[in-house]
Amino acid sequence: MTIETVKLKNGEQLVIKTLHPPLHDYVSKVGCWGDISDDLLNGKLTEWLFTPYFVGEIDGEVVGSMSYYAPTDTRDVGVVEFVRTEEEHRSKGIASALMDSLIRRFRVDDGIALYLCTTNPIAGSLYEKYGFWYHLGDGMRYLAPDAGDFDQTYLAFCGPAHIRDATWADLPRASVLYNHREPRWLIKDYFTQTFRETRFESHFVRLMRQIEDRNGAFVVLENREQRIVGTAVLKRFDTFHEQHIAILSFRVCPSYFEQGPELLTAAAEKAKDLSINTLQIYIADCDDDQKEMVKTAGFVEEARLQNRLYDGENLMDMLVYTLWLADVAPLRSEEDYYGNRKVWQAERVNADHNEKINR
Repeated sequence: MTIETVKLKNGEQLVIKTLHPPLHDYVSKVGCWGDISDDLLNGKLTEWLFTPYFVGEIDGEVVGSMSYYAPTDTRDVGVVEFVRTEEEHRSKGIASALMDSLIRRFRVDDGIALYLCTTNPIAGSLYEKYGFWYHLGDGMRYLAPDAGDFDQTYLAFCGPAHIRDATWADLPRASVLYNHREPRWLIKDYFTQTFRETRFESHFVRLMRQIEDRNGAFVVLENREQRIVGTAVLKRFDTFHEQHIAILSFRVCPSYFEQGPELLTAAAEKAKDLSINTLQIYIADCDDDQKEMVKTAGFVEEARLQNRLYDGENLMDMLVYTLWLADVAPLRSEEDYYGNRKVWQAERVNADHNEKINR
């Protein structure tokens, strides 16, 4: 923990503490995504995520906080989240002091880019003051002074990439890939309803939780600079009768298009291990390069949903591309699903039936 003191506009002293999980007594005093709050705030994700919390106190009372999330190993990119100031302490410059501390800490590790989102114009003005600018949707981005031409260089080709399972360290790394305007595919991520001009940060958290318990898989394409240049997520349908089918959503930066089919093939192998024999991808009819990529990986156009998509000017079709895998045995029995009779219920029904017969 580091501590610094800042004099506020009204003369009060703000004590800024930089805390790292586990946060102990501060767990209930800071923000975090509900899906991972217990794990992250109690220090169970430190292997993957470097998450300094900047907590402001006046006379021992927590009056504001914010944090950023960066990969533990590289710390080059991050997402800023959970900026909050207690209502009765607003307009004192607390958020400004915390943001100044946050940026300075990020730069200590030679951080290059930070992402955040806001729909609040007052907050937007604060972020502008510290170098953030409007990027995609309601998202903003900060680039360090030495970031250079970040959009051209960060995801540039630097030799063949390798495929591995996604980890929590990929939360900020995937944000770079998805918060990039290229490729211009209309459907950015089907699961989280993220489209072309929509920013992407917390969506990663939802995806990682949704694929747990063998409900799906998440693989990434990582280059030698430890940058995520492609992702593929598959998630099975949550019914007994459709459990053998999964939807696949993927994104690959243009410099690594050539390895896109390889990434999709790796995802298909994961699907077979999960007792999935059918993969489906939803693609906007306008995205020809994406269609070519999935066809190279063996997917075929199975259906056309007419006028399913609207890009602000035109209606267009959405295509369903399908890959059929080897037949596999069902993963779960019918009673494992909501609304179906459980084993103990069936036993009671059968026992009652037999009792009536024997009377």
